Amino acid sequence: MVINIKNETGGFEFVGSRGAGEIIRKKMKTELDKGNSVTLDFSGVEQITQSFIDEFFGIFIRAFGIEYIRGKVRLVNETQGIKDTINFVIKYSKEKTA
Repeated sequence: MVINIKNETGGFEFVGSRGAGEIIRKKMKTELDKGNSVTLDFSGVEQITQSFIDEFFGIFIRAFGIEYIRGKVRLVNETQGIKDTINFVIKYSKEKTA
């Protein structure tokens, strides 16, 4: 399943709220629980916040471990800033589960 971040979160170039992250988390969880993979498409998104990413990646990692998303979630069309924010949240969340 492909989730277009911009379309799902109101069409903005900057995505920052936990509410927007919750929308993505619910869509992802439905697919992941079915054993499906998810592609997160960041087309048209220039910036995100840690809170937005934490609402799905962070919560999944702290609740289920990194294996829950490893190999099942693919990112496309993300900027370097988006990659950096995602990596920070993943690193932080993994440390909280150790």
